[in-house]
Amino acid sequence: MALRRQWPKIKDKLPDGDGHPVLFLPGFLSTDNGMTSFLRECVAEKGYDVYGWDNGRNMGFDEKTATALKKRLKEVYKKGGKKKVTLIGHSLGGVYARELAREFPEMVRGVITMGSPFGMLDDADKGAYEVVRKAYEYCNPGASPLEEAGFENRCLTPPPVPTTSIFSKKDGIVKWQASLNPVAPETENIEVDGSHVGMACNPLSVTVILDRLAQEEGDWKPFDTKKYAHAVFPDTPTILPANPEHQHDKDKSIFKKKKGPSR
Repeated sequence: MALRRQWPKIKDKLPDGDGHPVLFLPGFLSTDNGMTSFLRECVAEKGYDVYGWDNGRNMGFDEKTATALKKRLKEVYKKGGKKKVTLIGHSLGGVYARELAREFPEMVRGVITMGSPFGMLDDADKGAYEVVRKAYEYCNPGASPLEEAGFENRCLTPPPVPTTSIFSKKDGIVKWQASLNPVAPETENIEVDGSHVGMACNPLSVTVILDRLAQEEGDWKPFDTKKYAHAVFPDTPTILPANPEHQHDKDKSIFKKKKGPSR
């Protein structure tokens, strides 16, 4: 694993942490012991209060997952002395991170995603929209998100906290365009060179993550790809998706208890 080999050489070149809590959310079919495990060790070694999601294997979104995510965020927030939590998600875990931040911004300091398909490109490739749509219908039996004006723009609109998307044009699983944030305040896209699975153990990814974590709360600045001599970043795309600026309605939360009988 590239990160494990290179970590001893690069760790002293990266900023130390301030001890605030960081919650990692794994990708689909992964666990806390999966691809993010060594990345968590690196982040903890640099001085952060690190947590896994503590919910077994990520089998996709349902009411149980929604309840567990909400509970875990509240636990970490409380254990961390009510300091805001940075959420870091790989693949589908990044979709969860964005939605948690959208619902509970008072507990979230920032969001960092890796290879997360939150953008809907077309009818044949709806990315994370399908996850949110199914979750909405599960929590609101008989309702259709398609009837809600602008609902399909929810995933693409960044949450109201500093948000970084790490993506790769060599992803191989997720279309990289589906991982692009639109232009919005305190929002950015950082390209790395690597595969989808390997993104969570990529030296470039940990460089971005530790740099973003080290920023003082309330003093966000875009990532400087020229800042670290050991890290060579590819050029980022110049064409970004339009920002739909979806206005979130908490009455349509995907984390609330399901209404009506089980299906």
